[in-house]
Amino acid sequence: MAKRRRGVAVLTVAAVAGAGVAAGVFLTRGTPGDADASSAAAPTTSPAPLGDESGFEDVSPTPTASIGPDPDTGQTVATDAPDVVTTSEVPVTITWFGYDPASEQVQLAGFVGGVVEDGGVCTLTLTRGGTAVRGDKDAVADASTTSCGELDVAGSKLSPGTWQAVLSYTSAGHTGTSETVDVEVTT
Repeated sequence: MAKRRRGVAVLTVAAVAGAGVAAGVFLTRGTPGDADASSAAAPTTSPAPLGDESGFEDVSPTPTASIGPDPDTGQTVATDAPDVVTTSEVPVTITWFGYDPASEQVQLAGFVGGVVEDGGVCTLTLTRGGTAVRGDKDAVADASTTSCGELDVAGSKLSPGTWQAVLSYTSAGHTGTSETVDVEVTT
């Protein structure tokens, strides 16, 4: 008889827990180890947008703070026209850049539009006054572009101040250069 009572008790607890989960009744307040788990839940805050205190600036052509419009509800989804390359000159786009004080380096990422190929090289060139410092990386064919990925230059090679950064691309059949952006180095 004791085995049957335990089985009934387990089934009862499981049924109550299942009903509670299905009804959404199980709510928690705080997490284990909170100093004051009985107080009302603290409001959540969103992380600071890229570019505020991080030292990085998001220059991607589409907003990254949200997932965007919902075509299922009838909202219009914006699409960029594809880059069509008819010459050896290709468009190069910087997607984000900045100085990371934690790793003490300038970091920059970008891509090459209009061509999908391996074998090219992306180059980050930082200039200030008469000084130029470079970082190179092999480019990689992506779904619809050629990705430069993240390039970096050690802060030990740079003096504090504003540096001009440009991303360039060179392959056997294509070349291109991005617009120049300013990067503030705070070593």
